[in-house]
Amino acid sequence: MIMLAVLLCVSFVRVGLADDYNPQQDDFNMKMATAKSMEFEGTVLNHDTACHCVVVKTAEGNLTLQDDYARFDQEYNEIRGLKIGAKVRGMYKTVGYINYATSIAYIK
Repeated sequence: MIMLAVLLCVSFVRVGLADDYNPQQDDFNMKMATAKSMEFEGTVLNHDTACHCVVVKTAEGNLTLQDDYARFDQEYNEIRGLKIGAKVRGMYKTVGYINYATSIAYIK
């Protein structure tokens, strides 16, 4: 009886863990890890915190970035305070035609 209870518990745990596995997330993480890091520098034109979009005017033109993975002045989850018109520099990676900022800092 005890053995049956243990097997039943283990099977529920395995089912619960299997539900959390997302192969698409693993694929994205692999692409993000292997994508080339590129630099940018410019002026913040817009920052929409609802869609996590930042538009930076660079020498080459406007660059639209997703801020989901961005470190701001070396801190995560602090990008909400990004000021419009501020001079910034940072790094980003492109995955699936979307530019993901990995770091952003004010130019002092």
